[in-house]
Amino acid sequence: MDDRISELSDDILSYILTVLSVKDLLKTSILSRRWCKLWAVRRDLFFDIFMLGTTEHDLLQSGYLVNASDTEDKQVNLDKCAGVFVERVDQFIKNFQGTIIDSFLVNFYLDCEHSDIIDQWVSFAIERGVGRMDLLFLGTPYKHCTTRRDPYKFDLALFSKTNLSTLNHLSLENCLVYNPINFDFIPFKNLRSLSLVSAKLDETFLESLLSNCPRLQELFLICCELKSLPVIVSSSLCHLKVLCCDLVFNDLKVDANLFLVDCLRLASLECELDTLSIKTPMLKSGKFSISRKQDLKAFVALCATFPQLEILHVEIFPMVKTSIQITQPFKCLKQLNLVLFADSFIYDMGYGLLWILNMLQASPLLQKLSIMFLAPEFFENQKDIRDVEILSHDDIRVIELRGCVGNWYEIEFVKNVLKCAHKLEQIVLSPYWTEVDGFSWNSHPLWFKGGRERMGEKLKDEVVVGREKLVFI
Repeated sequence: MDDRISELSDDILSYILTVLSVKDLLKTSILSRRWCKLWAVRRDLFFDIFMLGTTEHDLLQSGYLVNASDTEDKQVNLDKCAGVFVERVDQFIKNFQGTIIDSFLVNFYLDCEHSDIIDQWVSFAIERGVGRMDLLFLGTPYKHCTTRRDPYKFDLALFSKTNLSTLNHLSLENCLVYNPINFDFIPFKNLRSLSLVSAKLDETFLESLLSNCPRLQELFLICCELKSLPVIVSSSLCHLKVLCCDLVFNDLKVDANLFLVDCLRLASLECELDTLSIKTPMLKSGKFSISRKQDLKAFVALCATFPQLEILHVEIFPMVKTSIQITQPFKCLKQLNLVLFADSFIYDMGYGLLWILNMLQASPLLQKLSIMFLAPEFFENQKDIRDVEILSHDDIRVIELRGCVGNWYEIEFVKNVLKCAHKLEQIVLSPYWTEVDGFSWNSHPLWFKGGRERMGEKLKDEVVVGREKLVFI
């Protein structure tokens, strides 16, 4: 039988090999003398727990994965598989004959215990002109059962051995990022994207990075430990995310909120707002979290200083009783997403949703409004429903109200928004909700069915203009 596959060119065969796991890739070396060397031309190297087994079932059978005792989650048995994983990756790298690689990714829980061998892997990738490097040492999506040790130290001095500037993307998880004295950052001059998750940064790293990486466009800092409040000044940065970071001083930890953002080209910003000075006139998308202690009016005034803002996502406690005064309109806003943290104290104090109508009125181009109540509950102390006068809105087409279960403030909002939104096509009402940044809808069928029925019954008893636009799911 003719071997039609082997008749293909090296370029085509190399592309075919890129879709195989590393474990399956090694198996191709037994096919023929040509295939024995061909796997080494692969330019995208990806190593994760499936180096140890093809499927999750295989990993469970071998004991590399175990079922967690208290949840349905599965955990990595690091005592059994960490050494095997490191050995297999190292064996692959030592036998790899390629001279160029485009990307190098390791997704497995590793720490300072493996520092020497990880340094060798990093040097291996640098020597081959790697463009994208991902060292994801949290090993998601699986958790692990082991004593937590110090993270791996990612030493920028490893790059000082080369004058190449091929690196354009760097993503690090569970690492200590060390900035050596007099490091010139030449290997990073083409860096466009940097993501740091659960990383510890020394006090000079951010400042040195931003001042020496003129092409940096994306910077993500998530759950990092910092030595000083982050000051982000950049003429090139377009996308910035700073979430859940801590300021560490001796043995104390406090929230490390952004102190200053001065990025004239910034198009998207995601952060927690407490004390913040922002100079981002080109901002088009913003995702903000507002603590209970903050003033919603001050936040609205701040957002109004973003003249190009088109998409706004806010996680907030609704600390306004009826209305807020908005002096500057959101001239370009087209989509507004609100996640509301509701509890009985807030609504016992009389806080409602009518202030959202002021946001609607101040956003003449708004087309979609999405509101989600996080962890909704039905409150026994229901209040009277109010009618308010508000100017009409002619652009809003779709409104989504998720996590609604029939409380007075939900009915009040629906009645009033239907009066003013003349071009509204539908308002979707659903008791379902997701965790913040979650992907799975919370599902408690009987409880949600009760919430949906209660919402329908309460609206049936009210005089509602535009009732035909209501959609229950």
